[in-house]
Amino acid sequence: MRLFLFIALLLFVACKGGSTGENPLANLDNAPEAAMEEFLCLDSIEAFGVTDFAVADSVLWLLSQRPGSEDLLVRYGLNDDSYTSIIKRGRGPGEMITTTNLDNNGHIVVADCNTNMMVSVVQDVVSQQQLPSGRLVTCITDGDRVISTGIYPEGRYRLVNLKSGQVGFFGEYPQGDRKIESELLPTAYINSSLAMKPDCSRFVCVNSNCGIIEINAIEGDSIAAIARIAYHYPDIAPTTAGKMHVAAIRKSNVNGFFGVTCSDEYIYTIYSGKTYNEAGLGLESCDYLVTFDWSGNYIEAFHVSQALSAIRFDNSQGLLYGLAHTPSRSLIYRLDLNR
Repeated sequence: MRLFLFIALLLFVACKGGSTGENPLANLDNAPEAAMEEFLCLDSIEAFGVTDFAVADSVLWLLSQRPGSEDLLVRYGLNDDSYTSIIKRGRGPGEMITTTNLDNNGHIVVADCNTNMMVSVVQDVVSQQQLPSGRLVTCITDGDRVISTGIYPEGRYRLVNLKSGQVGFFGEYPQGDRKIESELLPTAYINSSLAMKPDCSRFVCVNSNCGIIEINAIEGDSIAAIARIAYHYPDIAPTTAGKMHVAAIRKSNVNGFFGVTCSDEYIYTIYSGKTYNEAGLGLESCDYLVTFDWSGNYIEAFHVSQALSAIRFDNSQGLLYGLAHTPSRSLIYRLDLNR
C-alpha cells in the first residue's frame, strides 16, 4: 500500500473524455486473466508493512513507508536468505521518516520528502546526495540528473543536474474541461508515480487521483512532452490546510494508477477504478494491470486475481512482479502476461 501525503484531503468523480475518443479503462470487465505465481511470502521472512519493492540480480529490496517497522529499507538476498537493514526509520543520521517510492533503474534510490536527502545503493555501496529544498514527493535518477514531482508551483516536473547544480522546472499540470485554479494544481496531482525507461531517454508519470498517463523525453537538462493521455481527471474541491490552499479530492472520484514500472518496450501500470465511497481505503488495491507503449498507445489490460498495491519489472531477468496484501499475509507474485 502506498503512502499518501495529505490523505485526509485526498479522498477521489471521473471526468469523461480525454485525448482519445475511446476509454478502454471504462471496459475492463472482459479483460483476460494475468497468470500469477506466488514468488515469496513476506511474512515468512518477517518483512512486515512493506509498501514498495524491487527485484534485481537475485536481490529483493523492501521499503516500509508507514510507521510500525524499525527498518525502512531492507536488502534480502534471494540466494542466501540474507536480511540486511539499509535505512532505519527515525530522525537520526542516515535515518528517514517520510520517503518517496523506490527507483530501481540500475540502482536503488529513495529520498526523504522532508529533508530532501537522497540515498543511492549501487553494488551494495550506499551514498547520500542532498537535493535542493522543496516539497518533494517522488523522484527518479539516471545517476547524473534527478527528476521529481512535488508541490511545485513552477512546473509539473523538476530536473536537478547533480554535477552542475542546475535546477529547472518543466511541463504544465493537466487541465480538463473543469478548470482547476493554478494554486491548487500541485496538490491536485500530488500522488504521482514516476518510472524511467532503462535507456534513460524517457520517463512516464501516472497519478492515483486520476486516469492520466504522461510520457516525456529527457533531453540534456530539459524535459520535453511526448504524450499525455487523459482518460479521466481528478474532481477537486478547494480547501485549506493550515495557511495553504489545497485541492481536496472528492470521495466519489474514480481513482486511477497506483503504480508504474517499465521495460524498454512497454509501460506497466496498476489501475484501481474504485471510489472512496465504494471501497474506502481499499481503493488503493488494484484489480487491473494496464500496459502502454512508449508513445502512449494503449496495448492491453489484464485482470489480476489478487489485487496489487505495487508493481515492478526486473530488467535483469525480464520478469514482472506484483505486491499483494491479504487479511492474513503479504506476498510478492511473479506475473505472466503471455498465457
